[in-house]
Order: sequence, then C-alpha cells, then structure tokens
Amino acid sequence: MSGSPGVYKVLSPVGISTSKRVPLAPPIPDLSGKTICALRHTFRADETFQMIEAFFRQNYGNITFISNQDMPDVNPTSPEQEVRLIKVLREKRCDVVLAGNGA
Repeated sequence: MSGSPGVYKVLSPVGISTSKRVPLAPPIPDLSGKTICALRHTFRADETFQMIEAFFRQNYGNITFISNQDMPDVNPTSPEQEVRLIKVLREKRCDVVLAGNGA
C-alpha cells in the first residue's frame, strides 16, 4: 500500500519478454531435388512417415528421403545433444526437416 489511504500500488502480471525472435526461413517453392529428413519420436512415425515418403516420391521428382530411423533422437535435453542433431542435419544435407506428422 502507498502512503495515501485507498490508493494501492499494483504490479503488472505481464513480465518482460526474454526470448529472442528468430525469423523463419522462406518457404521452399518446390521439393524436387531436395533432401527431406524425418525426425524421430513423433506419433506413430514408423507408419506415417512411410506414407508421407510415398506421397513425396509420387509428387516431387528426384528427392532424397532420410528416414526417421536414420536420424538421432529429437528431444535434445542438453546442449551436446542439440549440437549433435545440428551436425547430423548438416552432414545429411537436409533441405527440409519433418519435425512432426500431424497424426
């Protein structure tokens, strides 16, 4: 309470944002000739990514599809795991990363 009767100091429940905004990459207009990497640990990935891969192969020419089984775990819980995932994405030359399947 402040010094005057009936007057209160109120703190705002809205905090100051500490996150840094990172712009998204522009959309890829055509997947032909691209390398698509499917990440692990998504819902029923072993079933759905086979169907997604078949769809991409039918609709886009000359793609490389890296199966979710050929990728490391996606839940980086430490900076070391995050660095490892980034290294693998670069080594496999991933143009597109499937991080989920919407199933």
